[in-house]
Amino acid sequence: MNHARQGIRKRATDLLAFFPRARSTQREPTLMAEFVPRTIAKLQRDFAEGLSPVDVIEACLARIEKDNPVHRAMIFVARDQALEDARLAEAELHADKRRGPLHGVPIAVKDVIDVHGWPTTSGSRLFDGHVAERDAACVANLRAAGAIIIGKTNLHELTAGGHDNPWFGKVVNPLDRSRGTGGTSSGSAAAVAAGFCVAAVGTDTGGSNRSPAAATGLVGFKPTNGVVDNTGVRPTAPSLDAIGPMATSIEDARLVHFAMQGSVAPPLKYADLRGLAIGLCPDLHAAEVDPVLARSHDAWLGLVSDAGAVIHTLPFPLAAEVREAGGTILAYEFASQYARLIEQRPQSVGQAVADFVSTGRSIDKKSYRSALALRVGARAEFLKLLSTVDALAAPVAPGLAPRLSDEMTKVGLDHVPYGLAGGSFRRWANFFGVPALAMPVQSDDRLPASIQVSTMPDGDAALFSICAALRQATIGEIANS
Repeated sequence: MNHARQGIRKRATDLLAFFPRARSTQREPTLMAEFVPRTIAKLQRDFAEGLSPVDVIEACLARIEKDNPVHRAMIFVARDQALEDARLAEAELHADKRRGPLHGVPIAVKDVIDVHGWPTTSGSRLFDGHVAERDAACVANLRAAGAIIIGKTNLHELTAGGHDNPWFGKVVNPLDRSRGTGGTSSGSAAAVAAGFCVAAVGTDTGGSNRSPAAATGLVGFKPTNGVVDNTGVRPTAPSLDAIGPMATSIEDARLVHFAMQGSVAPPLKYADLRGLAIGLCPDLHAAEVDPVLARSHDAWLGLVSDAGAVIHTLPFPLAAEVREAGGTILAYEFASQYARLIEQRPQSVGQAVADFVSTGRSIDKKSYRSALALRVGARAEFLKLLSTVDALAAPVAPGLAPRLSDEMTKVGLDHVPYGLAGGSFRRWANFFGVPALAMPVQSDDRLPASIQVSTMPDGDAALFSICAALRQATIGEIANS
């Protein structure tokens, strides 16, 4: 055992190479495809061969110490507790005890999620002094599955402010320091892409897991609304909110998702692509996408068709009304949550949050109820449409990773907002309560391209199976690798 342990210790000195790195130059960004990240399955095999969870946590902490001042992905790191948890995980492995599929796996959580004894800032000064009295339900479930919570990630203030958080700064994309990550779960995506953790948890109210995943070449998952218990998670707009993972692979996202639910992940079965009906609904976003992204999507659809899938274009004439109603619901519910507190402590939030609350307060209850009523009818029509195919594929964003300076993305010769495009490109999944998974697709640009796939409510397990098959057919990625 000691001889094996020494061998593992020697390999541990190179552990950081298993995670994606960010070079010091802006002109030659490092893409994740140049490295082989350590997946959960690989990590568990290495643990079985003698690798210690302590080695893994030490490597993650070393990378955080070195690179977080640049990326600003983490705003709270529980170094001592993470090492203590890792030593316990190591002792359990020596005793042939394994708590679950995430045993010893380092995970970071967005700082709207309570972790016992830690501050929950929501990226704001509004909650100065707040310390969580207990773990959020999803964190408790992650711990029960063996995960080690390594820290809290940066975000847009109160999940509604702009990308330039006035208290914790802009999150820098580890793939290119001139780029941002484009969504309120920005720090969670950057933490995974930088190798600070193996997976991270974010919240998704209008695409906030999917857009940062797209910008960093990751998998970002928004589950069916309500399937992950939101107890201990500070809301944005409760009727739109969802809690989900970001990871480097579909299988890792799947394992973390079911662990957060407190359930055992069902065996992954690759969907049969022969005859699989995939819908496209351009009406949903009704906006131009950059030619680089359009080429990536066309190539992906070509490979999917070659694998036997059948592509259908689906009209949805209510899309414009859905976009408007979704914005109304988001702003009204956010203001209902925070307006009174912000009114008491206006100096504790930035201008972007103050402006958004003002927008929400300008919406009367009648308009809000009208938006909810429209949602009921539009959802029924959309689900009827969605039921005619096995899955729906759509762009995640209008372009590639946004500029760090202003969060704008290139579309043809112009630049358009990346994060604010959520109202067109991503919020429909929250509005209708359907699961959606963003995953990388091949790109002829140095930055990653992405596509999102959706299916019927409560079809989360089926969606993972479909996406795993699509990923294998288009990229060649195999689960459990």
